Amino acid sequence: MFQPPSLIAQPDHHHFHIFILESRIMAELAAIALAGNILQFLEVGIKLTRTATRVYQSTDGFIKEDRDFLADTERSRKLAYLIHQNQWTPEEHYESRLDDSLMETAKICEAYASELVALLDPMRLKSGGFRGLQSIKISMLRQFKARDVRNLEVKMIAARDNLMLALISTSYVQQSSALSAIRQLKQQNAVLEANTTSKLESIENLIQGVASIDADGATTMITHLDNLATEAKQVKRQHKLLKSLRFPTIRQRHSAIMEHHKATFQWIFTSTETGFGEWLESGDGFFWVKGKAGSGKSTLMKFLATHDETEIRLKTWGKGQKVVTASHFFWNAGTPMQKSLTGLFQTILYQVVKVCPELIDMVIECRKDPSDLMLAEPWDDDELRIAFQRLSSLESLPLHFCFFIDGLDEYTAGKQRYTGTFEELLAPLRVLASSPSIKLCVSSRPWNSFDKEFGRLEWQLQLEDLTREDIRSYVTEQLGADQKFQELSNNNPQCSEIPETIVQRAQGVFLWVFLVVNSLLRGLCNDDSYTDLQQRLNELPDDLYRYFEHMLYSIEKVYWDNTTRIFRTVLVSEQSLPLLSFEFLDREVDDPAYAITMQSQPLSKERYKRIHQRAKTRLNARCRDLLYVTKNTGEAVFLYQVDFVHRTARDFFLDTGVIDKIIQERPTQDFNPHLSLCKVMLALTKALTNFQSISTFVADLMYYARTIEDMYGQPDLYRDTPISFGSLTEMFGILDELARVNTERSVTPDVHLLDNLEHLSKDYFKKPRLNNVLAPAVQAGLLLYVEDRLRRHPSELQLNTGRPLLDYALRPGNTAPMLRSPSETVPIIPILKLLLHLGANPNARVDMYDGKTTWGCFLETCQQHAARKRSPEEVEKIAAALELMIDYGARVEGHFGPLTFMELLDEINLPPHWANRIQEMTENKYEKKSLLSSITSWLQWK
Repeated sequence: MFQPPSLIAQPDHHHFHIFILESRIMAELAAIALAGNILQFLEVGIKLTRTATRVYQSTDGFIKEDRDFLADTERSRKLAYLIHQNQWTPEEHYESRLDDSLMETAKICEAYASELVALLDPMRLKSGGFRGLQSIKISMLRQFKARDVRNLEVKMIAARDNLMLALISTSYVQQSSALSAIRQLKQQNAVLEANTTSKLESIENLIQGVASIDADGATTMITHLDNLATEAKQVKRQHKLLKSLRFPTIRQRHSAIMEHHKATFQWIFTSTETGFGEWLESGDGFFWVKGKAGSGKSTLMKFLATHDETEIRLKTWGKGQKVVTASHFFWNAGTPMQKSLTGLFQTILYQVVKVCPELIDMVIECRKDPSDLMLAEPWDDDELRIAFQRLSSLESLPLHFCFFIDGLDEYTAGKQRYTGTFEELLAPLRVLASSPSIKLCVSSRPWNSFDKEFGRLEWQLQLEDLTREDIRSYVTEQLGADQKFQELSNNNPQCSEIPETIVQRAQGVFLWVFLVVNSLLRGLCNDDSYTDLQQRLNELPDDLYRYFEHMLYSIEKVYWDNTTRIFRTVLVSEQSLPLLSFEFLDREVDDPAYAITMQSQPLSKERYKRIHQRAKTRLNARCRDLLYVTKNTGEAVFLYQVDFVHRTARDFFLDTGVIDKIIQERPTQDFNPHLSLCKVMLALTKALTNFQSISTFVADLMYYARTIEDMYGQPDLYRDTPISFGSLTEMFGILDELARVNTERSVTPDVHLLDNLEHLSKDYFKKPRLNNVLAPAVQAGLLLYVEDRLRRHPSELQLNTGRPLLDYALRPGNTAPMLRSPSETVPIIPILKLLLHLGANPNARVDMYDGKTTWGCFLETCQQHAARKRSPEEVEKIAAALELMIDYGARVEGHFGPLTFMELLDEINLPPHWANRIQEMTENKYEKKSLLSSITSWLQWK
């Protein structure tokens, strides 16, 4: 049964909370692993000092024990090094009761290690020489140092005992923030029906097991902590991988599809006509759900993917083996990830490895990096294809998979229908369906490409042919629940004909039924008689496009200017909008500068409620049923969302150009929807305090601002919507105001708007750190704004702390999901040229990256990504960035890690013509530097 959609464009707060909890767990487990290293070092150190003391005091046995002595000394060195390496960075550090004492003990142990080596190294027998004389000399030295060794032993024992007491403290174990975080995470998982990590129970038991170890059980403690460190490493790896697969809108379309109307679709499991129940239990390959626009395909697919009966019947197919289900819902009006293969692959793979983490190493071969550097990187299509090929070729695992993929016709927003076939989409699906352990239920409109692929299948259904009784049930219930219709029916038996008329005319299109019923209910509110209702019904066209046009022209003329503004805004928004947005659109009519002049303060719940009611009433009058308001859960600003009632309504506006026609018939004021959306997004950020919500609207603002720059810079491509210089400068003012507001909210200048979460320290989660709008502007490619801003504020180019703007241009994040997919993180060449021209330093060191230079970080990223397949355009941008950086003074001499620049260049694996060109540049630079050095030397000699 069709229900109106709600594309929830709000941040993923549940999963953001999980991210914080997992980060806390990782930090706590890192602390425990460090404690294990320290404890091992102290145990070895105590053993060494005791052995040394005994041997030093011996008169005849010390020579033969030197070999074991040397081995233990070497082990103590390695453990000391581990202690140094495992001291966490500020990004990983969260407060706990053990933090201060553990860090202090780690520092003391580093000092003990140096003292131990200083004491023991001179007392080892060297190979060769006069061993007899050496023995006498070392014996005397050992006797002399015996007291120092004993003192060191006492200090190590004290340190060990103090650490043991801290670790076994019942209050610490029971109140450990790691345990608390794990328990909270398990509760969140239950809410989200997710299993973020398979090792949480094991880790919890290991942590609790520490409480049972007494103060003398150092060896048992070390074993426990070693096991805990191993489990923690697996959890951390899985956490990083899942995070890399997940993207902000991964659940958005699924959430937008409303639940089916009760008592509908139940027939599908038992119908012999469709055979769907049989396919679940014993079928293989594809099951194709086809249907007209508006027939309810997406609602059915969501019903099937989440219904208990589906799971029960799939168990029969699994024959005792575990059956994993996953789903993806394409969305033609969404972000690139919602209508691309990349989005499909990541969504399915995320759901699979979330439930079956044991598949990670088997399926995701490309991410077996020992250093885990690649785990959190964006995915490219080749990696994902390989992962699915591996999944389809698994034979020995006791697993079966059933995937539900809705809206194949919405892949690439349906463009393939006009530009070619859907082979790029269908080919990988065929590979999956070829596995005896995988089957797929897919849905689409009955377009030629899909009919050719699936039309001869045994397993398929035509939805509009099967929903007649569902429609009758829906209409009867909706009208029957209205008191005025009941009264009319009691007085006029002919009213019972109305539901049957709707059923007959619907032709299986639930969307049409929904709209017609709404129209009749509005008439009943106006006390329509049976004759009025019948006339209303007769005037409504059966064809959806003609119905939409009828609705549009029935809107009162007095509202028309406002109506066109609303529809044009929703059309270019690329996503649903909070209802509050339309309150701000109304304000713009009277005050075009409202977003800049309004105060930055959150709205009260009472004010939200009043604004929402007013905006909803005005929308209903000005847009009728073409737009729909849905109520969701979560933060107040996202409580009500507005979008087209159905994809078909949006298609109607785009396909017919009806808005332009009506504007010609009924002149309206000049209006630029992209500029209005920039104002709306600024106003929304001012009305909020939650960082994640603010960052969502900032990302959207960057997208609309980028569109305005593109329209201004390419007027021939945007003749229908020209952008004046005045509109461009108005957009600059909006971004300046965003910078001002968020600088006021900032705690420190280190963190920019939309920085990646993994780069932020613990304090980030306590207070919002919002500053410098240039960071997201650079990543969104806002060349005109960035240039204008830096010429007005040149000091903002050189920041003393935080991440340099040059680094954002070289390694942009996915700050505006509507602009690019997460894998498109190549340099933004126009911005890079600008920053370098204005004086950005390629060799500036970045504190947050351990003092590496911006240039060094970029080379490291290029090296890490060398094995990944890049499009020719992406390779061109990487090579052009390398060339630009060298041209503007990037250092090519010396080493970058263990490699020279030329060795690194080989590993980056550029095409030969680019590699030769950059190599020639490098050699010329060496020659010029050598010549300059010679001239300088000659002048000094003179």
